[in-house]
Amino acid sequence: MSRTWFNGALTEGPLAVERGERGLLLGDGLFETILVLNRKPLWGNMHFARLEAAAQELGIGFHRDTLDDAVEEILDGIPKLHHVLRVTLTRGSAARGLAAVGGSSSLLIMLDAFDPAMMLKPVALASTAIRRNPQSVSCRLKTLSYIDNIAAAREAWSHGVEDALMLNTEGHVACTTIANIFLLKGKTLVTPSRDQGILTGVTRQTLLHSAVHLGLKPEERAVMPAELREADAVFLTNSLRFIRPVTMLDREPLPQADLSALVQSLCEAARLQCGHDPRTVDLNRSGR
Repeated sequence: MSRTWFNGALTEGPLAVERGERGLLLGDGLFETILVLNRKPLWGNMHFARLEAAAQELGIGFHRDTLDDAVEEILDGIPKLHHVLRVTLTRGSAARGLAAVGGSSSLLIMLDAFDPAMMLKPVALASTAIRRNPQSVSCRLKTLSYIDNIAAAREAWSHGVEDALMLNTEGHVACTTIANIFLLKGKTLVTPSRDQGILTGVTRQTLLHSAVHLGLKPEERAVMPAELREADAVFLTNSLRFIRPVTMLDREPLPQADLSALVQSLCEAARLQCGHDPRTVDLNRSGR
């Protein structure tokens, strides 16, 4: 099932976008992508809080009540299966000039079916020369300015793999084009820290908070590329795909320690919030 909500109402067909829309012209906006289970946005409050904080930092108008009402409307009556909710907030239309102040912000919400087979799927990575800049706003916030990630992803696909490993300008591990990266080393769970040019993902934060309960020591710090080959396991986290073990880096296999406890922890957290384990939703029924 697909639905679209745009600036006040559910709509069908093409959208009428103003010619001065800064999201279209300049990438002047933000977005969040959220897994929906049992008609509930998984970790929705964390996603929406991140969107609100980023909007305040960039001076983009944000109204949480409007967003909450719109999400409730777009999710009303949908099948209780896997969906993906994409929320896009832009500065709206404005006069020419990078520093121009927009009028009313623009809010676009899209709902589409999501294939659960994409979840937990192993992934191979290829290194890219495109670097993350720890000083860049576009690295730290989930903005519409995604061209570096797009270019890196296209480079990875040209090498026959799905995603790219991105280092930062200091040569440290940062992330991939769509995910945070973790290393499991014994009982230590390592991930690049906030100052490494990463977007602090919602699933990343959720996993770090639950690590201690799994007997793991979470460690956020700079990570050297050589550490990836020395770890017991390397994996990615993403709001739609949860945990994805990295099987290969630049065509060389990586160690594969058991990640089942981490997977179980995230899926149980999802079940407690949404009423369904995301691995076991019955795809043969509509769930209405």
